[in-house]
Amino acid sequence: MNLELYRSLRAGKPGYVRLSRALWKLTGNDRVRYLNGQVTNDVKKLATGRSLYAAVPNAKGKFVGDCFISASTDALWIDAPLELREALDQRLQKYLIADDAELVDVTDEWTLFHLIGSVEGSTPADAAHTFANARFGLPGHDFWIAGTSEPSFPWLPDDIVESLRLEHGLAKWGVDMTEENLPPEAGLDRHGISYTKGCYLGQETIARIKSIGHVNKSLLLFQSDTPEIPTPGTELRAGDKVVGTITSSAYSPTLEKGIALGYVQRQHARIGERLSVGPNAVTIIEPPLQLASS
Repeated sequence: MNLELYRSLRAGKPGYVRLSRALWKLTGNDRVRYLNGQVTNDVKKLATGRSLYAAVPNAKGKFVGDCFISASTDALWIDAPLELREALDQRLQKYLIADDAELVDVTDEWTLFHLIGSVEGSTPADAAHTFANARFGLPGHDFWIAGTSEPSFPWLPDDIVESLRLEHGLAKWGVDMTEENLPPEAGLDRHGISYTKGCYLGQETIARIKSIGHVNKSLLLFQSDTPEIPTPGTELRAGDKVVGTITSSAYSPTLEKGIALGYVQRQHARIGERLSVGPNAVTIIEPPLQLASS
């Protein structure tokens, strides 16, 4: 890993992230009301020029997928993992019946990429839309460019982006969460669920979890005792008992140790809890990780 580049990002220097996402444009007078009834976060509170993160649940409250929603003056712009292009399109179109709203898949018409750090002096001249979005934990902006030709930027290495994601405890679709998970299990109540908004599909289940006060398992951040990086798929143990599984991992330059996300049973989901991963040990810690000098 390029530690100098990592530290410069942490200090606020800009860096470009290549994204490969499914993209939609939602227009019409009912666009906010309609989408607010389909996702877990409160679209009504989304200001022009900004983005928010949300889950798209099914009627039972489980994930269909996750997405970012951004607002321009006349439209909402949605991006999601590319592998969810068909499933999310079907799910969102299904409930678009008598609304004055039109959802169009624009994946093949637009290019989306992200800038970590200050946007000043870094906005591409051909960016049609710019949205403030801390999608990897650090302040940044998304740029939407008409067309599908990729800009020629010095893209950030994947390992740095992955370290930043894990250091901020952010789940990744298909890695840390799937259709089998409930959004609160994956930690979305920290930044992707509103418990005060109006009704939406799947709300009853998610609200019931909030009223009960717990889920049976939680996606948590772990710090290794050593620089060794825990292997995804490795079991988490409390003594001889399997109590969870590592889902993703990386090296943390902030801690100079391995870190990982993983699911752990409720009885062991406590900050400071130590668990075994193979011959090594990990400790549950609270994101986001901060530089010692900050």
